[in-house]
Amino acid sequence: MRERGAVIEFVGAHAGIERDLVPRAGYTLHPLNLTGLNGDPLSQVRASLLSLAAISACRRIIQRLRPQAVLGVGGYASAPAVVAARTLGVPTFLHEQNSVPGRVNRLASRFTRETLVTFPAAGEHFRRARWVGMPTRVEAFGASREEAVRDLGLEPPVVVIFGGSGGALKINLAAAEAFGSLTPYTVVHLSGRRDFGRLSTDNPRHKILEYVDDIWRYLAAASVVVSRAGAGSLFDIAAAGRAAILIPFPHATNDHQLYNARYFTGRGAAELMPDSEVGAEALRDRVEDLVNDVPRRERLAQRIGALATPGAAAEVAERLLGAAMEEPRA
Repeated sequence: MRERGAVIEFVGAHAGIERDLVPRAGYTLHPLNLTGLNGDPLSQVRASLLSLAAISACRRIIQRLRPQAVLGVGGYASAPAVVAARTLGVPTFLHEQNSVPGRVNRLASRFTRETLVTFPAAGEHFRRARWVGMPTRVEAFGASREEAVRDLGLEPPVVVIFGGSGGALKINLAAAEAFGSLTPYTVVHLSGRRDFGRLSTDNPRHKILEYVDDIWRYLAAASVVVSRAGAGSLFDIAAAGRAAILIPFPHATNDHQLYNARYFTGRGAAELMPDSEVGAEALRDRVEDLVNDVPRRERLAQRIGALATPGAAAEVAERLLGAAMEEPRA
């Protein structure tokens, strides 16, 4: 969208990961004082009051910036922006990432022109839904394994383990124990900032990294990926076309990570490992079983690659730009 002359600015929670990621990507972030709606009744009341205040803050932001379209991408920062935009007559859209929408997006969808969904099944939860898939950075598609391995200085075969942007303690601890002794393959273990300081390894081929900006490059280098089942992670893996073992977070709202994973495992495009089975020995066994089975890896890689959605970002952009041109604001 920026390449077509659009000015893009973001609204997000002041304590969310967007606080670092958005400015680092070169965009302006307007932070809101918000917390999630989970917790005890007092916390929920506080969160509701903060959301009401955030709607007023978003109205001021929108009145100042005068945007021609607004997109909510989920999370508790989306609803105030979408509601504020609707009350000011700005065309609004929502992108639902998960198979099972959370209550914030279900509420926000009532104020949008259209809800764009990543998983076809999610469309059943909205009155005006359109399947587009998951917007994924273009570099992730078709990246060469050989080039990635060379550029990163890794020795193949490569196993990449990550739990999403925040990390995953159970997976991190199991992986640190499982791959802490010598392995005949390289393990790139992306721990997340929270757990990084408590992990260590005696294996020179076990690389524990706190965070990387270019995860697509590491996925390209991989022969096997072990991951949670957040939508962004899944479609990054699909874009790379790599065999994956998925470990859904068991406490995700509405168990959406399990349903996300089943979209892939039910099509023979990934393998499932329940969180309850995660331990050092079991994790290493599952990884080595897949690393050593080349035909199975290639079959999984081909099938997950077929589920990637390379046109999603362009389609979302077209919906927004089309609305902006159709309904210019006075």
